[in-house]
Amino acid sequence: MAWITTVESNRRDQRGRPVKRYRVGWHEIARDADGQPIPRYPNRPNSPPKLVRRQETHDTREAAQNRVDEINPKIARGLSPAAQRDAGNRPLSHYARAWLDGLAGQVKPRVLADYRANYRRYISEPLGDRAVASITAADVRRWRAALISPRPRPAHARPKGLADVEAELMTLSRSTVKHAFTTLRRILDLAVVDGAITANPCASVPRTRTTDPDTEPFTARPLTAEQIAAVADYIGRVHGHPIYGLVVLFTAFTGLRAGELAGLNVGDLTLPQVPGSAGSVSVTRQRRAVRGGWETTTPKSVKSRRVVPIDAWLADDLRAYLADDHPHADDSNAPLFPGRYGMTEPLPQQLSRDEIEPVRPTVADPNARVSRRTGEPDRRYVKADPHADAIRCAPLDGYKWSVPVNPAGLAKHYLAPALAALGLPRCRWHDFRHAFAVMSLSAGEHYMAVSKMLGHASYVTTLTVYGDYITESDGGKAAPLRRPVAITAANVVPMRRSSSA
Repeated sequence: MAWITTVESNRRDQRGRPVKRYRVGWHEIARDADGQPIPRYPNRPNSPPKLVRRQETHDTREAAQNRVDEINPKIARGLSPAAQRDAGNRPLSHYARAWLDGLAGQVKPRVLADYRANYRRYISEPLGDRAVASITAADVRRWRAALISPRPRPAHARPKGLADVEAELMTLSRSTVKHAFTTLRRILDLAVVDGAITANPCASVPRTRTTDPDTEPFTARPLTAEQIAAVADYIGRVHGHPIYGLVVLFTAFTGLRAGELAGLNVGDLTLPQVPGSAGSVSVTRQRRAVRGGWETTTPKSVKSRRVVPIDAWLADDLRAYLADDHPHADDSNAPLFPGRYGMTEPLPQQLSRDEIEPVRPTVADPNARVSRRTGEPDRRYVKADPHADAIRCAPLDGYKWSVPVNPAGLAKHYLAPALAALGLPRCRWHDFRHAFAVMSLSAGEHYMAVSKMLGHASYVTTLTVYGDYITESDGGKAAPLRRPVAITAANVVPMRRSSSA
């Protein structure tokens, strides 16, 4: 057991008397590099373990007694107070590396990359070099307050050469602060398990909550079926991309997430060859665009692996798309919907930029400057007419059939302009998923069936987000989602192959 002895130091008090200090001593088992006890007598392996003496000095008896009360239970359990003291003196970065390396193979690569980015951006500089035992709850509160405070915009998001003092101030979102705090908490959890600290200082820090009492909780504000039809028609008729109009309809009437949409292959569709019959799509993977290509991962959760039914009218559109437009419809591993060539991306030798783009009427700003040489308006003030139909749709050769569609690009270049031109409210790509849920519930589908089609991990999620749209009888008879009224044979632009296809 530990003991206390009084020693005199070389220091003197105001009266010239030696200042007393209090030394805590104890014995613990000596261990080798592998953590095995060292025998007291090397020639006798079965002899009792060798003991080593440890000691610490404290300024007051109370501090020494507190240390004794802390050491004795550890000695009784066979632990080493000295080793745990050394573990507490290790920097936070030591436990961060151990925790991040231990996640390999346990979480998705994308999740692990996010954890590493959170530590590198928000934790490493202020706390990485601190001894883990020295980090208190007050330190954690100050660190989180610094994250919430306004800060200069990052160097990659501001003009080059602009100093921090000249940069525009920005505030991190609540979700970003939450993810950074979660990363720190889990790193310190590992330090607790290793015995470096007795308690996690993050445990006593309350979660961040909005201080604005007028802030409304999240409410889904999806587009109606007619509005979705108008958007799909606009993208096909005005933008000249009927295929992407079909992508909008497919997303809105199946409820797939953006990554799940990009992860679809031709073989994931089940479409009977009988016209007017319903089909289904199997969700087994998701993809996201990363630097240099695409990353393919498993779906978000176990229940995200699912089969979503496709109503008959949408199945007919997909059958026509595969039969008349998709050049690799017989390849089950080909992406279902294609991407586009980037503006700076090199094109195949037989193609030019003018050949792969749709032809659209243009309008000029009436106040645009006119060139003295040609008499034409400056091309910087000339843009495509947002209300006139395309003269020629994009040919099929202009699509990049070897890579999947990028929903983020569609939302930026096609969805947002279509909403603005049609005078519709702002909509994210993910709001098509909300639209599917609302339309299905409003059509009489039971909320448990809708939850399965959405791939929610729990029915509680469906009830929480879409409770206002669930009927009092919990659904009733299921009804298929009908073709939107705004889409008719008169205003749908056919998806024709180019002459070179």
